[in-house]
Parts: sequence; C-alpha cells; structure tokens
Amino acid sequence: MNAISEIANINGVITPVDRACLPANDHGFLYGDSAYETIRTYGRRPFLMERHFRRLEESAAAIRLRLPWDRSHLIAETRRTVAATLGDEVAVRIIATRGTGPLGYDPDLCGRPNLVILGRPLRPLSRDEHDVGVSAAIASIRRNPIESLDPRIKSGNLLNNILAAHQAKEAGAAEALLLNTTGFLAEGTNTNVFLVKGGLLTTPSLDCGILSGVTRELVLDVASSAGIPCEQGRYRAESLLAADEIFLTSTTREILPVATLGGRPVGAGRRGPVTTRLQELFRVRVERIMAAEKHDGAPG
Repeated sequence: MNAISEIANINGVITPVDRACLPANDHGFLYGDSAYETIRTYGRRPFLMERHFRRLEESAAAIRLRLPWDRSHLIAETRRTVAATLGDEVAVRIIATRGTGPLGYDPDLCGRPNLVILGRPLRPLSRDEHDVGVSAAIASIRRNPIESLDPRIKSGNLLNNILAAHQAKEAGAAEALLLNTTGFLAEGTNTNVFLVKGGLLTTPSLDCGILSGVTRELVLDVASSAGIPCEQGRYRAESLLAADEIFLTSTTREILPVATLGGRPVGAGRRGPVTTRLQELFRVRVERIMAAEKHDGAPG
C-alpha cells in the first residue's frame, strides 16, 4: 500500500490510524493492561530494535502477559509499519495488549493478545530546542513507588505521567520532573533526567524507581567512553535547582537541554558545554551503530 502519514498495524492489518479498529472490550483499553515500546528510525531504519524488544518482553513478563509472537515477527511487522508511514524519519509504538474479553481483572478472561503498532512521522527537534533547550517544572505528583507499580514496566497504565504532564502544561513547561515518594528525583513523564554540576554528570539510579531508558543507557556508555565523569545516585530537588546543566533523554528526542526550571534559568539559561559535547558524541555513536548493523545484517 502507499505510505500514509499516520498508520496503525493491528494484528498485521495496516490502515490509516483513523480507520483502525480494536474491540472495545480489549483489556488494554479497559484497564491499561498492556506493555509497549517506542522505537525511532535513522535513515528510515529502526534503531536498536533488539534492545527495545528485549525490554518489551521483560515488561510483558512482569505483568504476566505471554507474548505469542517471536522476535522475528515483531521485527518484520515493525519494518512493514515504517515502510507504510510517511516522513523523513518515523516513530513507532509497539503495543501488546492482554486481548479481548469480558469485564474483569482475571487475565484468563482474555484470549490471544492483540498486537498494535502505530507509526507516525517523527518531528525533529527545532534548532531552539536543540541549541537552547526547553522549560521544565517539578511536579507535585510523585512517581509510583516500586512496591505499588514498578516504573520499570512500560505498561499502558500511564495516569501518573498524565497527571504530572497536566501540571507541566499549567505551568507553561514542556516537561514535568517527578520525585519519588521519599523525595528523591526520579524521571520526567516520558524522559530520563541528567544533571551536570562542576563537570560531574549525574542521573538518578534505578532504585529511585525509574525506567532505564534505552537512550539513557546509551548516553551513560557514551559518557564513560569519552571519559566524562558520571555517577548514578539519589538526588533531592535542591540538586536540580543548583545544577549547572540539566538535560533530558528519550528515544524520540535524544538529548534535550533544559533551559529553565520552574521559570528560573538553568546555568546560563541555555545548553551547556557538557550537554553540547554529549549531543555530538551521541550522534557519532548512532552513526557507528547504524553502519555496523548495516554491515553485519543485524536488525536495525
């Protein structure tokens, strides 16, 4: 079929997203009983699919959702979705739902899980976002504690993030930063957070109740390879307010500087030198990975 700007691939059937249908009694819709991953392309080739699908499998296992598809099927359907989507680059969300069934929480009410893959053109960062940064705010909403709902599970249950995003919008900010229930910095609504102080790069550790993003892991590796000192730990809101630089990481936005926090400038009020260097090194690493995957035929 011809490429469409936004498409949905539901159990292998590709249609424009506004014509796609999923039964109203799908438990992913009813209860957020689903697991998902977001993948982006470079040169219209999906990036680090194996890492993303490994994490999808881990999230599914954590909610006791048995995936009936092997990884080769997920890769093939993701590539079909990218091919059917317009745009220089594409963002793809892969969602595995519990499936359809009567109302109720018993997972045995559902039959086979549904596979939904959404494709959309990926909007690149504007020059101002990349070179200066965005605004952020510290939300009063706290991140779910691990004991209640492990934030390392990428599930369709996202009300915690949505409520924090509402607060950010009301404050005129592009992203909300959440503390955990003990008052330590966790993550953004859909980003990981890094701070720079005196040349030291810091980021919340996993025991703060965060999802270890694929981009976060790549940035940590890039920083280590470049000899940039980095530590993972527990940081109060005061560390945010005292930081020389703050940046966010995510699959679709890569490394995104924070220019203001709560209406106050971070450092010089624009992208700092460590953030700039990591943006450059990250781009080099991406190009190296894509070149290596093309050479050895690995899924990219």
